[in-house]
Amino acid sequence: MKTFFKNIYLFSELNDSEFDAITALATTQRFAKHNVIVQEGEQGESLYIILEGSVKISTYSCDGREVILSLLEQGAIFGEMSLLDKRPRSANVTSLEATRVVQIRRKHFEQLLLKMPSLTIKLLTEVVSRLRRTSIILERISTMDVPHRLYSYLQDFCERFGELKDKQMRVQLPTHQLIADQLSTSRETISRAISSLKKEKIICPIPNSRSVCIDMDALETLLFSMQ
Repeated sequence: MKTFFKNIYLFSELNDSEFDAITALATTQRFAKHNVIVQEGEQGESLYIILEGSVKISTYSCDGREVILSLLEQGAIFGEMSLLDKRPRSANVTSLEATRVVQIRRKHFEQLLLKMPSLTIKLLTEVVSRLRRTSIILERISTMDVPHRLYSYLQDFCERFGELKDKQMRVQLPTHQLIADQLSTSRETISRAISSLKKEKIICPIPNSRSVCIDMDALETLLFSMQ
């Protein structure tokens, strides 16, 4: 557990005694695929860190349609906003696969923040980064057509989760439905757009793998041509 915490941005500059203090307060929980970890509207009593697996952060529009705000993978933190403002959870968090999380309760984490100023600053940085990403999503939905939303989304997703190799980005993309839910469109529309990118060799499936290679230069050209 201590080694895991050392690789997380929020805790990366702490000393050994501080790592020991955090490890002593942390507990782990396991969730099966599609389990709700955090429910929108409930009181937020804990901070969570993904140890294994992945989750989606989502809410629902007035017409009952799910809107996915973010996808998070190993090492990501969630639940921090309610921990800071003590207000109810602002979104749902659901496991996308079998997932294991580290949980730190509010009363313990508040003590850590008071004792470790560097931890407080990094937590605020993480919150601001999350808010900026949400603002970008909302801007895409309100100002861009669907192809432009998709190209911008792919660029951002590759930068966050991809591995650059031979001037191409290797990445495992979410399902077409998950992408559609993030971009406020239909799965069929996303499927057609991605099929078009595959025909143009901008997205190339990797044989015997769930990952694809994406030509980032070509993607950038598409984005530039639409401005």
